Amino acid sequence: MSLKNIRKDVMLTLEKNIDQFVDKFLIPAEKIWQTTDFLPNSQKDSFIAEVDEIKALSRDLDDDFWVVLVGDTITEEALPTYESWLLDFDGIHQNPDNGWAKWERTWTAEENRHETC
Repeated sequence: MSLKNIRKDVMLTLEKNIDQFVDKFLIPAEKIWQTTDFLPNSQKDSFIAEVDEIKALSRDLDDDFWVVLVGDTITEEALPTYESWLLDFDGIHQNPDNGWAKWERTWTAEENRHETC
């Protein structure tokens, strides 16, 4: 059996339970936190002081922290790419109402929520 056929078998097997997986493992879009929830609000008069406080608190963080932060940020920005890749995966049916489509929409909902806020 080829690797392509094994992947397809895995996707088709998971698809049988994907609706339950969405409910069990993914957070509804309206409940997902955003990184901006933890950052100073640029509309407030205290913005500059709060940014200065973050700078002071983060001054001694290791380079490993910054590498991980940049990597996570790049990954976060690439979520729409992952979604489009999954839509083209062999074994994923393109019906917009199937479990995989629901998974993909919910998985990337934080991006959609963020863009609409």
